[in-house]
Amino acid sequence: MSCREKKGKKRVSFADHKGFSLTMVKVFSEFDDPFDVPFNITELIENIVGLTTVEKDSFVLDFAQPSADYLDFRNRLQADYVCLENCMLKDKAIVGTVKVKNLAFHKSVKLRLTFDTWKTFVDYDCQYVKDTYAGSDRDTFSFDINLPERIQSHERLEFAVCFECEGKTYWDSNKGQNYRIIRSELRTAHEGEHLRNGPDFGITFDQYGSPRCSHGIFPEWPSYSGYDKRGPYY
Repeated sequence: MSCREKKGKKRVSFADHKGFSLTMVKVFSEFDDPFDVPFNITELIENIVGLTTVEKDSFVLDFAQPSADYLDFRNRLQADYVCLENCMLKDKAIVGTVKVKNLAFHKSVKLRLTFDTWKTFVDYDCQYVKDTYAGSDRDTFSFDINLPERIQSHERLEFAVCFECEGKTYWDSNKGQNYRIIRSELRTAHEGEHLRNGPDFGITFDQYGSPRCSHGIFPEWPSYSGYDKRGPYY
């Protein structure tokens, strides 16, 4: 007898013949069973939500960097003896530099800053920065000011620069408007309103939303003749 004949015939059996059920039912509950979301997607969603909150609570500069328009910056420094050079927000602080005319050896520079729209204000002394080139007719001062932990949402930060030398006081108040720091959502709303109302020939915005002023190219235009440069506007 061959080996093939010794093998038994194949048989097919079902689960119910052995006492098992032919079907299995699984009930899912949206409350009891957590939705299995990959970790990287969950982390991405949390980051997006967190980023939205941070951007909403953050502050932005409501003015262009003065030194970006060099012609206007030079003219203002020559006429007013003091001008904010640059400013930026770093973490919870305002940092930047100020240029002043070197009228005498003894001089002081300070920022007058308000956190409640000039109900109160605080003066912060700026620090002298040693110039690499001796004999310059300009001096540089720097500032690094920590912002309060909590600022009312309806308030804005404003500051002006004060330069004192030989008993005289000179101000840079951004042409009477002061340098303003506002919440980011207010800046976005302002830019949207500008686009709806059409262009302003005094101030235009580039494709990145940065203001560009024509007075630096045409300083003889009378658009700025009415402001008071002798002190901060409040």
